Amino acid sequence: MNAASAVILVVILAAVALGLYGRRRTKRGDLASWTVGGRSYGVLLFWLLAAGETYSTATFLGASGGVYSLGDAALWTLGYGTLAYAFGYLYLPRLWSYAKDHNLVTQADYFAHRFGSRWFGALFGIVGVAFMIPYIEVQLLGFGQIVQVTSGGALPRDISMLIAFAVVALFVSLAGMNATAMVSILKDILMIIGIGIVGIYLPLHFFGSYTKVVDTVLGKYPDLFSLAGHSMQHTPLWMMSTLLVSSLAFFMFPHATAAIFSAKSAETVRRNMVFLPFYGILLALPVLVGMTALLVTPGLTGSDTNAALLDLSVKALPGWVAGVVGAAGALSAIVPVSLLVLMSATQLSKNVYQNAFRPEASERSVLSLSKIMVFAVMAVSLALALTAPTLLVNLLQVGQQGVSQFLPAIILGLFWKRLNRVPMLIGMLVGVGLVTWAVITVNPVVLGMNVGLVALVLNVVIAGGGSLLWPGTAPAVDARTAAVEAAA
Repeated sequence: MNAASAVILVVILAAVALGLYGRRRTKRGDLASWTVGGRSYGVLLFWLLAAGETYSTATFLGASGGVYSLGDAALWTLGYGTLAYAFGYLYLPRLWSYAKDHNLVTQADYFAHRFGSRWFGALFGIVGVAFMIPYIEVQLLGFGQIVQVTSGGALPRDISMLIAFAVVALFVSLAGMNATAMVSILKDILMIIGIGIVGIYLPLHFFGSYTKVVDTVLGKYPDLFSLAGHSMQHTPLWMMSTLLVSSLAFFMFPHATAAIFSAKSAETVRRNMVFLPFYGILLALPVLVGMTALLVTPGLTGSDTNAALLDLSVKALPGWVAGVVGAAGALSAIVPVSLLVLMSATQLSKNVYQNAFRPEASERSVLSLSKIMVFAVMAVSLALALTAPTLLVNLLQVGQQGVSQFLPAIILGLFWKRLNRVPMLIGMLVGVGLVTWAVITVNPVVLGMNVGLVALVLNVVIAGGGSLLWPGTAPAVDARTAAVEAAA
């Protein structure tokens, strides 16, 4: 075992210990305590947990690899998070209050309560899990790639993914959201250190200055960052539409909604929407590493571009430092995976099993089934990652753009009592259908814009127009919710 492997294993063991320590905060038999941490997280812990979704393997590897392979078309990743927090400031505190008043612990709970149908909860529970499983697979694949490359092959990809399976399934089943929150503390510390090391040191190591890296890339590849329109995905209109739809979809994944529900108060959510954009400053560093890799290791294609950051780290850093970078990347997969698995398991047990088949099931029995479903969801995701790693790439793209189609139901549902569930559902199905068609036929651009935004506009027109013609109703806002909003 080399130094990098030893560091990675020590960090993973520390993550397990922290995850199990989170069990002390979990009340036995309490579904809300297991699923959303009892809505007890203050500003700092909630900030770390929410940041865990921002810095996943997609950020750690994708930002540098995207710049390497796509140039300007990848730069939307620098801005969509900040826009998402600005949008979130406007509606997430109200969503938290609604969930608190009605004891909602999943996104599917919101759909069931707001539109007055347990079958809506079951439907959206299934759709939400379908969107999340390929996301889990991608994180597992990223985990395996990070650990394999930074350990110099001492920890093979498949063995690494088995380790991730054991770690996540163990601490999530025992401690739920509290485990994820505890591990996110270690993950964020290491992520700041890891991105700082590679983003600050590697360009200096190979070129002596940051300006030399940028000037050399622009001199050698003059059109790389120009949005010159040499493809459908290199135009200002495509860039702006992608920024907009990605930011709107940011908190639409069910696991992102659950993270919001874990906050102690609506004010905690609101304050974090102000502070979280500062975390995005670090995103510029992987972009700089991608530019460095483009000059040092040209010619990478396909999925190999995602390893550009890792390859440079192994070449330029001492073994134990490369291990720190690898450990940071590994935890950047474990934290999102634990959230994804937690919400998938809960929605299957609470919103599908209980809502559709056993309305009389007790909270304790739903919690017990959720813990079993953690292992089931992880097993399915791991099997797909090991046997068909590219099979669900298209489904992942559908998921990323598809969750944006939840936006009218959530935001219009919160602020507009006339929203009718029938046109809302039709609009969502039309939107998801359009993005599915676009992915299957490889048509990511419609009318010069990101297809996700075009689908969302159609969705809003159908949901809004139908509700104007046939107004729906909504549960009355609780006095406590009204008081919280008035105070804010």
